[in-house]
Amino acid sequence: MDWEDLSKTKRISLMILPCLFIFALFSSFYLLPNIENIDKLKKERDSLKEEIDKANMIVNRYEELKALNEQLQRKMELLKSLLPRETEVSDVLKKISEIGLQKGLVISSWKPKEKKIHLSNEVYEIPVEVTMHGRYHILGTFFADITKIERIINVKKMEIKKGEKDPTMLNISLTAVTYSLIPEEEKKKIQKAQK
Repeated sequence: MDWEDLSKTKRISLMILPCLFIFALFSSFYLLPNIENIDKLKKERDSLKEEIDKANMIVNRYEELKALNEQLQRKMELLKSLLPRETEVSDVLKKISEIGLQKGLVISSWKPKEKKIHLSNEVYEIPVEVTMHGRYHILGTFFADITKIERIINVKKMEIKKGEKDPTMLNISLTAVTYSLIPEEEKKKIQKAQK
């Protein structure tokens, strides 16, 4: 059969068929596997992009969290400075007594109590039971001056009664509590004992 004898349609078909065959081979052996790889790589890219976005969010918050941490550390140091060391506790309590005497209060009794561990397990509570008497306005200035001491002092269990002979005199019973940081070595012992 001669090429010239074939109809135009058959000639076109014979020219297109090898191209289609080559394209089919190319598609099945090269193009389709690569399309699957491309899809897989696109999914991996999207997944990595999400991870990068999350990491960028964390990095952006890092500076904010770092600044917040520094601020909290400064605040912690300030609060620690308000807690006397155990060796300073007697000085702080003595200062309270001196303020009372300077204001004109008469201190009848001053009984330091046993220190105990605060619920936080970070500090000791050191209470002192105090009984005193004095005039109302003197008592007010005494408490105002106690607030000026740069240490944490709580007044608990306060009881005020008027004087029996002189109603302008007040009899006061209170428990003043100051706090002291527990040294790290003792803190570790306490934690072991609690376990």
